[in-house]
Amino acid sequence: MEPSLIEQFITSMSRLKKLESVFSSECEMQINEMAILYHITTLCNECPDVHLNVPMIQEQLLISKPAVSYILNSLEKKNYITRKIDLCDRRKISISITDEGRAAADQSMKKYYGIWAEIVRRFGENNMRQLIELLTDLNNLYRTLDGMPDH
Repeated sequence: MEPSLIEQFITSMSRLKKLESVFSSECEMQINEMAILYHITTLCNECPDVHLNVPMIQEQLLISKPAVSYILNSLEKKNYITRKIDLCDRRKISISITDEGRAAADQSMKKYYGIWAEIVRRFGENNMRQLIELLTDLNNLYRTLDGMPDH
């Protein structure tokens, strides 16, 4: 592959990464914070008695345990969630969403989906489907290379 193609790809990925910061500033929280908060909100709405914990969130969202813990600390400082010792299993911490957290999740998701709806409208649904398919293929290819020695 020619070096300029690699450089163009890296530049494009950097620009895509900057898109995340636009979402974060518009939605007033990081995308991972929003994903976890939304996930907690959805589960709590579906089953108010559910006892969420770090391993459960980690498994369901495919985020590392340290990342989940870091994000939960941030959400707790913002008073979006509470953590308590799980009464059913004292070795676990039970996670609940606060009213403030529920409102923040709703507001952020509305902004988030509004931004994405506009992007899809301008970019085109077919282009978006094709991009998703290509990125999925690229991600799957990358996973097969994981752990291989550098070339």
